[in-house]
Parts: sequence; structure tokens; C-alpha cells
Amino acid sequence: MVLGVNTADDRKIALDYLKQNQVTFPNVLDSSDAASRAMMEYETLRGMSAVPMTYLIGHDGKVVEAWYGYQEGRAEKALKKLGF
Repeated sequence: MVLGVNTADDRKIALDYLKQNQVTFPNVLDSSDAASRAMMEYETLRGMSAVPMTYLIGHDGKVVEAWYGYQEGRAEKALKKLGF
């Protein structure tokens, strides 16, 4: 499953973008201070912060792989490693 999380953008701007780009996976849109603080706990990797941040989470709920930005072939390689 793919789930998008956006805690930075105005709701209307985010919804317009998702519609314009025909995004079909579920997205959480919450720009409240509480949501922003909660995401800050999870969006760092090796002391850095950037978007997009991608996590692959195993069936046991643990993060198996994580990376910043677009990296060609990274998702496919990680999924293959997981047996998909």
C-alpha cells in the first residue's frame, strides 16, 4: 500500500495538486501544528530532513528501508529485496 502524508501545504493547494496529477493512492492532509510536530519526529534520516521521504514498512510494522527524494530504481530494488 502507498500512503501519502502532507503536513506542510495548504489543503486546497494539496488537493488541487493530487487531482491535477491523478494521484490515486490515499493521502493524509493535515497542516496543523500537532501534525507538523509529529512528522518532524519521523522525517529525519541520519540527522537530515528533506522531502519526499520514502519508508518501506514490513508486515511486522517495522521500517525496512528509508530514503530521501527520488532515486531511480530504489523502490524496485528494495521491494525485490523484500521478495516482491
